[in-house]
Amino acid sequence: MGPRNDALGWRLLLLTMLAVLGLGWSAPARAVMVVEQAQLTLTLHGKTPAETQKPQTVTLPYHWDQRQGAVDGEARFTFEIPAADPTVPLALFVPRVGNSFRVSVDGQELTRFGAFPPGPYDDASFAPQYFVVPASGTASPLRMEIVIAAQAARQGGLSPVVVGREDEIRPLYERALFWQLSGGRFITIVSGVLGALSLLVWLRQRESIYLYYGLGELFWSVQTARVLFTHAPLPWPWWGVLPLAAFQAAVPLVCRFALAVVGRDDTRLARLLGLMAWIAPVVAGLGIMVPWLWLMPLWQALNLVVGLAMMVVVLRVASRSAVLEHRVLGLAVVLIVLCGARDIWVMRTSPQAYEMVPWIRFAWVGFAISLAWVIAERMRKDSRAVAEMNVTLEAELAERNAALEAAFAREREGEKARGALEERQRLVQDLHDGLGGQLVGLLRMAQQPGAAREDVTLHLRDAVDQLKLTVDAMHADEGDVASTLGSVRYRLGPRLQAAGIDLHWNVSRLPMMTGWSSRESHQMQMLLFEAFANMMAHSAATRASLNARLMPVEGTDSATTDETIEIQLCDNGRGFDADARFAGKGLTNMRARAAALGGTLTLRSQPGETCLCLHLAVPAAMAPKLAP
Repeated sequence: MGPRNDALGWRLLLLTMLAVLGLGWSAPARAVMVVEQAQLTLTLHGKTPAETQKPQTVTLPYHWDQRQGAVDGEARFTFEIPAADPTVPLALFVPRVGNSFRVSVDGQELTRFGAFPPGPYDDASFAPQYFVVPASGTASPLRMEIVIAAQAARQGGLSPVVVGREDEIRPLYERALFWQLSGGRFITIVSGVLGALSLLVWLRQRESIYLYYGLGELFWSVQTARVLFTHAPLPWPWWGVLPLAAFQAAVPLVCRFALAVVGRDDTRLARLLGLMAWIAPVVAGLGIMVPWLWLMPLWQALNLVVGLAMMVVVLRVASRSAVLEHRVLGLAVVLIVLCGARDIWVMRTSPQAYEMVPWIRFAWVGFAISLAWVIAERMRKDSRAVAEMNVTLEAELAERNAALEAAFAREREGEKARGALEERQRLVQDLHDGLGGQLVGLLRMAQQPGAAREDVTLHLRDAVDQLKLTVDAMHADEGDVASTLGSVRYRLGPRLQAAGIDLHWNVSRLPMMTGWSSRESHQMQMLLFEAFANMMAHSAATRASLNARLMPVEGTDSATTDETIEIQLCDNGRGFDADARFAGKGLTNMRARAAALGGTLTLRSQPGETCLCLHLAVPAAMAPKLAP
């Protein structure tokens, strides 16, 4: 055991501070001994057969990777412990030892962990260890032997050993176990939760800052989780590559997040950080699998340089900005960069590097919480901005709606004016083509000598009835087929009665025809007027019937297809040949009017029965359900 140097004095000062804080330390603590020197015997495994070197005195801690480089092997550390009270068992507290190890006392094996050489899942180099040495019963010093088996790049080695009574050493071990395992779990959970939440926000909003922060936190949780395992979940070297790659990628990602928050994501430094995050797994694989141990110090130096550059950019923006989150981010960046710089310096220059507790592990928690607050504040401002935009959009939409309603009102007025104009034009055309033609014919008939008064009177009645039906069509309800039929009956009923024709009227309940106007009503009235006029003039009938009903289209499913209004006009007159060439223009005109209505007209005639049938298609959605 070597003399107590400055490092020992620092540790004793720390123990005294813990006692002052009431953490269970008491006066007997003066019996605690820290072993910092030991006799070392090395056995190296390389391309040549195993080589055992001569014993030498070394100072603990002993970091295998720094002392031996990319070589596997075993290290036997021997030292003596004076037995102050041979009847009281001693306890040993070792902050770090591994990868595999065995502990012996006076040649008798006390405990061991893992295989020699270490198996792919054996890695105790991060977990604190506690051993109880039975009472020797003699006053002679105890000869302790700790043998470790280490692999290159696996961070094996041995830290100083703390020796004392169980009641003195046990609290130290439990405290170290708490900070190592409970603290590691806490950091892993916090980083994992914050990273997952940030990625969920990124999935919804697709903003790069949430992606950088979420990936950085998740990678950091993977890196921190390594200290929680003595039996690794993955075989070596993958369990070494995965945490190291996660750590190497987390640093540039979080640095780029900080640049994005202050609006400097489109710079050369930001692009360099993105490139570093992508190649971090390659660097980790080369550093552990090859292994190129010199690559990790260079990469850490590069991380420190870009971290300092990021800190300068963020502080420059924060000093000129009045935004609170920029200032909070600046303080968090200074904290994490200084802690990272301290860890790199101690790790590469201090002989106590192997037992060092990285400050960045705990500084990251405050840094992560600060960044989470920055994100929450940014989301709050975004939500407020969205709410303000919604209010503005609602006002603009209200203005647009008012303008559209005014435009629609003007359009409706214009439509009414155009409709009135078209109706006047139709009325003029109907009067000109129908009533005008009849009046001209009557005039010529009256001018001819010997014109029969009865013929002139008949034609005048036709002209008057046609005029009345035209006027009725102007006032008819649009689409009301039953009212249109009733108007025809009202106007022509007296003439049919005077002609000696008994009219039977049977009109069922009919649907409204969407899209019908006074033009369609007039077309139907003129069609029926011409049919009744021909009946009175030529058929010599004594009985007539008009039936109107709604019926399904034959040969189709009435529940899903159109239905049709059927209007059938029959009489018991003499009949005529409907296919004769001299049948006249009346039938042609009626068929033309039926086509204008979107319907079809059929006619059958024989002596004693003439039937005219008009079918008007009705969409299934408009037709009412028919009673059985």
